Amino acid sequence: MLYPALSVFFNVIAITTNNEITAYLHKKHDVQVIELPPKYPADYKIPEHTFSQAFEVTPYGIEPAKRAKALAEAIERCKPKAFYCDGVPELGIMVRGMGVPVVLVHLPGNIMDDPTQVFAHELADHIIAHFPSFLEQADYQFASKTYYSGYLSKYAGRSLKESKPSDNVTVLLGYDNYDLSVLKNITKYQSTTFTIIGNKQKYDLGKNCLQLGRVEDISKAIVGEIVISAAGQNTIAELLSLHKSLILLPEPRPYNEQVVHANVLANQNIALLAKETFNAEQWQSLLQKAKASKPFRTDLVNPSSPEAIAQKMRDWYA
Repeated sequence: MLYPALSVFFNVIAITTNNEITAYLHKKHDVQVIELPPKYPADYKIPEHTFSQAFEVTPYGIEPAKRAKALAEAIERCKPKAFYCDGVPELGIMVRGMGVPVVLVHLPGNIMDDPTQVFAHELADHIIAHFPSFLEQADYQFASKTYYSGYLSKYAGRSLKESKPSDNVTVLLGYDNYDLSVLKNITKYQSTTFTIIGNKQKYDLGKNCLQLGRVEDISKAIVGEIVISAAGQNTIAELLSLHKSLILLPEPRPYNEQVVHANVLANQNIALLAKETFNAEQWQSLLQKAKASKPFRTDLVNPSSPEAIAQKMRDWYA
């Protein structure tokens, strides 16, 4: 979404850290991509991240040096005006040390416990949050240099087809090993039909459940108005732009990103919050509450967010 907007003002070069993203970018855009080598040795077991010290999951080995060398050579060759850093703070730290301004993407979560994240936020020339400012958590320390763009969604600004009233509830699975007992509790009551999206495996569920697996376009696959989903930022943005009522079941993520995000949305009465420990009766009660809830807010997703971010980048660096 950002690439076409940024390309109006800049020659954009994408730096990636895995070949799946590289292949996707080449498929979608005629963009120059530099893929960095892995920083982990072969068969290296990544330690659990405790967020207690800087660079704690970076191994002592030659591989991180090879990645840093590839990055430095790219900086020397391309001479960038700025580095738009999405989600990898250690790369932002390295690039800033090479004399390039860093624009850091800020996500929800308990980032202030991690020295690497804190340092990346401190050194960032500018910070961009892809969500509205009123959804920021109270203890965030860098709001004065953060630009809040509103949620980004590929569905934003689309004219939505009028959907027929439906009691169907969609369950949007965020990961592949979804616990069957949770799905059975959600879908126990046969009076409600459920559409299950995102599953790689077939679950033993009742006749009131339609399992679609992976789909190309969730806007066409979701039938009803209520969606039970994880709390990833992109997924929430897309569902809100589709005018869906949300019940959030956050997944475990570094910095408790999804838990923090889901709680902020619940506290603002934008979404309802669920837990994996809910029994069937609690799920039924929550679904009834969702059916009676007020319509979603219309000021969360910004259809012109990519263009607004590109304009900011132009003002700062072009």
